[in-house]
Amino acid sequence: MTIKKAYLGIIDLLEANSSATVDKILPQVIELASTKQAGGTITSVKDKAGNVTHVFCYYHKLWEPVAEVEFGAKASSSTGLNNMCKEGTSNWSKQQRSAKTANANLLTQVATNKLAPKDIEAAQAKIEATRKQITPRNDKIGVKDMPMT
Repeated sequence: MTIKKAYLGIIDLLEANSSATVDKILPQVIELASTKQAGGTITSVKDKAGNVTHVFCYYHKLWEPVAEVEFGAKASSSTGLNNMCKEGTSNWSKQQRSAKTANANLLTQVATNKLAPKDIEAAQAKIEATRKQITPRNDKIGVKDMPMT
């Protein structure tokens, strides 16, 4: 019999604790079975009723409460929400588009002698730094540490 990779941790735990009662190992099984991102990083917090209370916004790098911050829907997500708030998604998209345009314009700048070929690498580094900048939320909503519910 082949066991799915996602369940190997649970099987290992059960085999190592075969004489333990369920109530002793259930919290560990629940933790292993909880939805996590690759690498074991938790990206959402739920209350005792199973409702999502906070999502870690990939753009802002903050835990943002879903009651106060708008997140787009994403069917393939375990929470049903996007991993970036709508404001973060908008900023990220604009920055990607701007960086793409700026990089495409480098060739024109070289061709018209506005940029020396030796300066292309520095120009690309500046474009990349701008692309990676995080525009903070104006409303200051969100915390760096994972909230407990």
